[in-house]
Amino acid sequence: MSEQGYKGAAIRSLPRPTKQYTTGRVCGQQGCETKLSVYNKWAFCWQHEPVHSYVPRGKRRSRKAAA
Repeated sequence: MSEQGYKGAAIRSLPRPTKQYTTGRVCGQQGCETKLSVYNKWAFCWQHEPVHSYVPRGKRRSRKAAA
């Protein structure tokens, strides 16, 4: 008889849960009553949030590929 074994992947830990903020928050802009999502870490809604600098993430292209 031939020997057969089990095949599979290593057990990895689960990804971190998504961070949540307090419920019932409202936009900080005077007169705006938009309720903020529990996943929105900012104090303002999308219309009143000031522009943030963009931080590019991901794979960096080589100089040869960029030229």
